[in-house]
Amino acid sequence: MTLPTPTLRQRKVLHFITGIGGGGAENFLRGLATTMRDSRWQTVIVVVRVRPHETFANELRTQGCTIHDLNADALLKPQVWMTLRRLIQQERPDVVQTWMHHADFIGGLAAWTAGYRNIVWGVRAMEMHRNPGDSDLKISLFRGALRFTAPWLPKKIISNSTVAINVHVTMGYPRRKFVWVPNGVNSERFSPRPEVGRETRESLKIAGTAPVVGFVGRFHPVKDLALFFEAAALLQVQYPDLHLLLVGGTEDELYPAARKAFEKLPSRDQVRFVPFGSGTDRYYPAFTLFSLCSESEAFPNVVLEAMASGVPCATTNAGDCEAMLKDLGEVVQERTGGAMAAAWSRLLALSEAERAALAVKSRDRAINEYSLERAAQRFEEVYDSLSP
Repeated sequence: MTLPTPTLRQRKVLHFITGIGGGGAENFLRGLATTMRDSRWQTVIVVVRVRPHETFANELRTQGCTIHDLNADALLKPQVWMTLRRLIQQERPDVVQTWMHHADFIGGLAAWTAGYRNIVWGVRAMEMHRNPGDSDLKISLFRGALRFTAPWLPKKIISNSTVAINVHVTMGYPRRKFVWVPNGVNSERFSPRPEVGRETRESLKIAGTAPVVGFVGRFHPVKDLALFFEAAALLQVQYPDLHLLLVGGTEDELYPAARKAFEKLPSRDQVRFVPFGSGTDRYYPAFTLFSLCSESEAFPNVVLEAMASGVPCATTNAGDCEAMLKDLGEVVQERTGGAMAAAWSRLLALSEAERAALAVKSRDRAINEYSLERAAQRFEEVYDSLSP
């Protein structure tokens, strides 16, 4: 008599995050959930506020994910904690995964008080996000709360950055709980597609031969778009036909320092702004080069997306950028417009053969070292270790 092969019981992981679209953590979570759709882990996502990214939420639902929208305007409110606690009790997850500092604290406490102990924190940034109006006292108290709860509240802490791990250990996080899982990129979605690049340029009325410096990300001061525009102002003198393509917001969303630098551009009519949407993969092929000028990063997924798309990258020395690019791009140590403009100029001066070789090597590294499938497997291994 042949006995049936035992099957593994499907487990459930409940993710708690502030938003569902726009930032690196949100983008990675969507990719992770999609990649894990055929695993034995069922995905539930609780979002503080889905709007204005309902499209992303609907896409995840089509992948089999359950989405709960708290529809709250702030995270640190008793109502958010109470509703989240009730949803955790209702969903009865095997693991609760939280994303970023505020969600780590609130989500972790909600799960703990609901009787759940398999809590995984997600460190995705070098430092705590500071909301407008946050006082030094509030930040200090919150930092103290994280230092107090980190040793006992989460069982594991997943970080996408080795640099961020070291920073958080100095903040009081226990090193023994950290698991390093670098970001992964969807190499099918993000790939060299010259025809898509041509179509995108045509839709934006950018000449096919014009050099284009691209950016993808939030219009937040930490991204230092002021530095981006300072470099662009210098380079437009050298390359009068230089265009800028910024995906992630509108001109009206520029913060004051970025707006001031933007207004000094010699050719502002050669700048295109694109709000965040689900089609960011269509813009990378239109870039001649991609640039990230951030003051602080952990492991920016946008750099991986550019590499997988075969686009040369120039970044500041933020987070793990230097380790990601190594000898395959420009990493600027000096935070000046002149230094970044010089890096852009070196990439624009590459010959067609040099550019093609760099594109192949960049994509190979993104696929071989930073695939989304590998990242999802590591997350599953962490979850399996807590709920075998």
